[in-house]
Amino acid sequence: MGTSNNISDYRTNRGLATREGCRLCLMTNQREWLDVLLVVEDDGFFARSRSGAIWGTVYFQIGDGRFFPQRGWTDLVAGFVAAWLDGLLRVAGGISKNERVAFFDGPFAVNISMPQKGFVNLSFEHSEKSEMSKDVEAKQLLAHADSVARELLSKCQHKGWENNDTVTLTRLIKQIRY
Repeated sequence: MGTSNNISDYRTNRGLATREGCRLCLMTNQREWLDVLLVVEDDGFFARSRSGAIWGTVYFQIGDGRFFPQRGWTDLVAGFVAAWLDGLLRVAGGISKNERVAFFDGPFAVNISMPQKGFVNLSFEHSEKSEMSKDVEAKQLLAHADSVARELLSKCQHKGWENNDTVTLTRLIKQIRY
């Protein structure tokens, strides 16, 4: 298989490309499709600013063709992935009933709640108004977030990049239980 620039191209979904290059995640132990993916790309926008902030392409793919905030969105990628993982861990672990994870650029956020044991509800919001929502199995979502965070950290370490966000990601990864 060729080299991929897509950081979310992790072991459990390699080779499962669908039309137009979109990917769906098959968790092999569950045989169920995860149709909410956090996409982080190692592309031309993946860079470190003079202040040490790590920027890059980061967005959600929902189903086979919906994107939030939009396909190709750029933001503080390490910071957002850390906030996303922290919010998921807090809700899935029963520490919090609801977490709001905001993108750093623009009025976009994802609200995470757990309406029933084992499932989280993700509400994708623009200017505090829900554009769509999705119920997802918590275990699968955590496995995907773990994979994305590890791959992002690997890319940052390879480039010699470290900041508070990468340190936070390292700490959060150690807390994951799924």
